[in-house]
Amino acid sequence: MPAKNTVDFHKEKKKATARKVYRKLRIPGIIVAVLCIFAVILACEGEVRRSNIMDSVYSVPKTIGESKGYPYNEDELSLDKLSVIGDKPLIVGSGGVVVLSQDADKLNELHLDWGDTKVVTFNGRAFVYSNTQGNAYLLSRTGILAEFAEDSPIVTASVGTNGTVALSCSDDSTQSVVKVYTPRHKLDFEWQCSKEYVSSLALSDSGKKVLVSAVGVKNAEIYSRILMFRTNRTEADFDIKLEGTAILKVFCTSHNKITAVGDNRTVTLNRKGEIITEIKYADDALYNVDCDAEGNVLLCYKEFGGAKVNVTYIPSYGKAYKEFELDYMPASADIKGKKLAFSNGSTVDILSPAGSKRRSYECEHNVGTVHISNTGIYTLENGSIYSY
Repeated sequence: MPAKNTVDFHKEKKKATARKVYRKLRIPGIIVAVLCIFAVILACEGEVRRSNIMDSVYSVPKTIGESKGYPYNEDELSLDKLSVIGDKPLIVGSGGVVVLSQDADKLNELHLDWGDTKVVTFNGRAFVYSNTQGNAYLLSRTGILAEFAEDSPIVTASVGTNGTVALSCSDDSTQSVVKVYTPRHKLDFEWQCSKEYVSSLALSDSGKKVLVSAVGVKNAEIYSRILMFRTNRTEADFDIKLEGTAILKVFCTSHNKITAVGDNRTVTLNRKGEIITEIKYADDALYNVDCDAEGNVLLCYKEFGGAKVNVTYIPSYGKAYKEFELDYMPASADIKGKKLAFSNGSTVDILSPAGSKRRSYECEHNVGTVHISNTGIYTLENGSIYSY
């Protein structure tokens, strides 16, 4: 039997080799583990969320180096519209659309051969189309995701949280055709509206439901229909009719609440299509309507002969809404969560849903358009984009 203090050189050599291998593989092993965890997180986030994360990665090389900065202007673009895509400014001009970074670098640019460009944006996606033809594009902040070629002009459209696209077209054989495409540009749903014109569309968070408003006339009286479809069924979950009003915009939220804004009243509905609240105003009083990513709605309509504006904040859940009055006519308004922005001359006021002032921005020129960002605001002033 060997003594207790005898050293087993073979065993010690194996231990030393194991320590050496561990030291060499430790860092690569940690990197592989982190990458595996990151891959699992991305898989759980969903396709659009993964794409938005990768968008941020792709945009980094484009924002390194010298930047033009704000205010941003280009002579070849007539800056007639400002929007946002994933908290980045999106410029709509006569030549096309441009997506900018927070430092005014170009992240994406699309040249178009048509005029009267329309853009709807949601959750890092922008659907670009024109009412004069059937061609359209689905964009991310850094690239083109899909190209559409419909047989007839596109009248209105909507983008869902998961990248689903809903659009309506005019047709020789029927008044309107509603189509829903999956994020991979596969036709998932189609419905023909033979008697009314589709005025607005909205998609559920999952993209499996599409909300439709259609306006018609019978016996010289205007009316509107509000319908909710599941994309795997041809029959509507509900189909309600509102007499004497033209529904112009519809919005739906993850809380199964629906808001329909008309030319003389706004209603909120539950998932069964039952009216839970109603706000009435004069036929020519509607001034502005907007909705944020959560489904909170900002409704503005004129009062007292247009001397004041009633502001109504309709939250994405519950029956209660908040109201207050503005003593000026805002040139532009925007909503993001519980922040409301209103431009008045060269001043932009940020208010709460109850109307209390949170802060004011004194801008360089009169503000034509304002959008709330995560860090401040973007404005369109005197043909240039400003950041505050």
